[in-house]
Amino acid sequence: MNKFNSLRKQAEDIIKNKSDDQVSAHDVDVLTILHELDTYRVELEIQNQELTTAYAKLDDIHHRHYEIAPIGYMTLDHKSEIVEVNQTLVDLLGYDKNAMLRHHINEFVHPDDQDNIYFLQQSLAKIDRIHMCELRLKDSSGDFIWMKLDGASEKEQAEKKMLYLAVNDISVLKIQEDDLRLAASVFDECSDAITVTDAHQSIIKVNKAFTQITGYFDHEVLGKTPKLFRSEWQNPEFYRKMWQTINEEQHWQGELWNRRKNGELYPQWMTITELQDSELQTTNYIGVFNDMTQRKEEEAYIHSLAYRDHLTNLPNRLLLNDRYEMALALSERNQSHGAVFMLDLDHFKVINDSLGHEMGDKVLQETAERLNACVRKEDTVSRLGGDEFAVLLHDLSRDRDKSLAQASNVAKKIIEQLSRDMIIDNHKLQVSASIGIVMYPSDNDDIKQLITLADNAMYKAKMSGRNNFQFYTPELQIMADQRLTIQNDLREGLELQQFELYYQPQVDIATNVIDGAEALIRWHHPVQGFISPANFIPIAEETGIIIPIGRWIIEQVCRQISEWSLADVLSIQKVSVNISSLQFEQKDFVKELRCIIDQYGVKPEQLELELTESILVIDIVAAQEKLTSLSEMGFSLAIDDFGTGYSSMQYLKQFPINTLKIDRSFVRDIGKNHKDEAIVQTVIALAKNFDMLVLAEGVETQAQYDFLKQNGCDSYQGNYCGKPVSSAEFIQLLK
Repeated sequence: MNKFNSLRKQAEDIIKNKSDDQVSAHDVDVLTILHELDTYRVELEIQNQELTTAYAKLDDIHHRHYEIAPIGYMTLDHKSEIVEVNQTLVDLLGYDKNAMLRHHINEFVHPDDQDNIYFLQQSLAKIDRIHMCELRLKDSSGDFIWMKLDGASEKEQAEKKMLYLAVNDISVLKIQEDDLRLAASVFDECSDAITVTDAHQSIIKVNKAFTQITGYFDHEVLGKTPKLFRSEWQNPEFYRKMWQTINEEQHWQGELWNRRKNGELYPQWMTITELQDSELQTTNYIGVFNDMTQRKEEEAYIHSLAYRDHLTNLPNRLLLNDRYEMALALSERNQSHGAVFMLDLDHFKVINDSLGHEMGDKVLQETAERLNACVRKEDTVSRLGGDEFAVLLHDLSRDRDKSLAQASNVAKKIIEQLSRDMIIDNHKLQVSASIGIVMYPSDNDDIKQLITLADNAMYKAKMSGRNNFQFYTPELQIMADQRLTIQNDLREGLELQQFELYYQPQVDIATNVIDGAEALIRWHHPVQGFISPANFIPIAEETGIIIPIGRWIIEQVCRQISEWSLADVLSIQKVSVNISSLQFEQKDFVKELRCIIDQYGVKPEQLELELTESILVIDIVAAQEKLTSLSEMGFSLAIDDFGTGYSSMQYLKQFPINTLKIDRSFVRDIGKNHKDEAIVQTVIALAKNFDMLVLAEGVETQAQYDFLKQNGCDSYQGNYCGKPVSSAEFIQLLK
């Protein structure tokens, strides 16, 4: 514009310097043009001013729109420093604008997202088009907000391009994405099967668990209805009621039986929910179910644990009680009798302890099978614990005598079946049982009382030689009461010194001289009077009181030997003492025995310890260790009642036994029974071959004495030479 003014002034000066006759028409035209140009200049200036004003207004509008835009904007220079940022982004992040300007963008980017902004810048530097990325920007509180950045750069000035970024807050979208991702994950990974159908019950979506449970893949069921899985287990009425509930309550749950792809039926717990839109129109049905097969099996297992014996799978006491209630109701309705058996295996402890608990368990399982084979399907065989079984017979004859006969036949069958050899793991075992029988409702109608009464009868069967059965009678109840009284009085009797030791002489057959004695306990009860050892010793063993009683016997024998020695009246070699299995099994038995003989100054060879065969086979290793210790100490060891238990050549060879005692049951029939005589001869010969002494018990006649002497028996005891007598009487006998 200044140049224009300068040229116009030069033209005017040239014309002014000319004379009037020198001014040509051309010059006038020039002046006219100059004037017109000057006018146009003025107009241009006015237009330029107007444009400047318009541009200012537009710039102001742009600036206001930039600041209040609903999304954030920022501009980065080629050093990635923020050179411009709008108020929206500043407000979003909570900063003052100056706190962001001239700061490197990385100061605001999450450490894990630094690569995102770097790659965005690299992409924009290479290709002139919009690129985007997602990252987290730090706000003024130190928290990070998910943002979406859309970036563009200048087309010119490639080396120093400005980067323009539009910034959108996508934190809500991220939460929604996470929710959707979680929902999808829950749907797919849920352990319950899920089916989604449309309003017409066509399947539109299933999850992984659905395939795992049913065997169908999604493409095999999409578009089909759940009728595909029906098992026909439920009748049409079931489904009618189910859909009635769904239509009325928009919800139903219950147990269904459906069919897998392979045709297998299985139970499932199903929940069906109806979804509706805002106008209460059905849009979808959602079915959620799980496979109840394992749960059903677990319930059956728990029921089995509660009502079944885990070893034999027989009903336990609880289930026996339930069965009895039904049997009693049937008996009352039919006016019939029933029976309860209590059954105990004879000498089972010996088998269990000698051959191991695994073998004992197999014997119990075999016993259970044989018992079940002896009764009807409607009857019940129950295991109450250990080797104790119960048998419930119901709906027998209306006539008591006939029902007794029926019960007897079953008992005989059981005894016969159990007496058959059991071949288990190459072991040939012989098992017998003692059975007590009580009738209901005539004897009693309470199951607890019936078991107690049957148990009393079983005890009588054991006392009668085992391997037999006995019916309950009122007399047995009297005996049971007496047993309970004896059990309660035993400890008191020991404390009040109601026991006394008697001594039965043992005679050398060759010299007919008393060379020993067996100490036998007697009980003088203050109310019941004399109680036979046969009545209280078994009870003492059952209750464990035999241990303190056995200790008392050893102490009394040692005290008596000491007194006899001091009085210079002892002319016998030794005194025999019976040792119970419970006493022998005590860990400190050998140590305790040593303390007692030291206390009374008794020599070990003055005592002979009598052991039953069952003791030796309970724990062979422990028995051998103890017997070896006792033998090395000088004690004499004898096997009592040889031939009546589990006689074995193995323990005769293995253990340091000094004496075999022939049981009185074999001696009793000498002269009457050739088999018993053969047994006695065999035992004597066996003892000689093992360098052992042999002593016969229960000798009462001259014939028995002569037979024993003729066959080389070393000594004997019994009424033939003298009954058990008190200590004072025994001294007189020695004199």
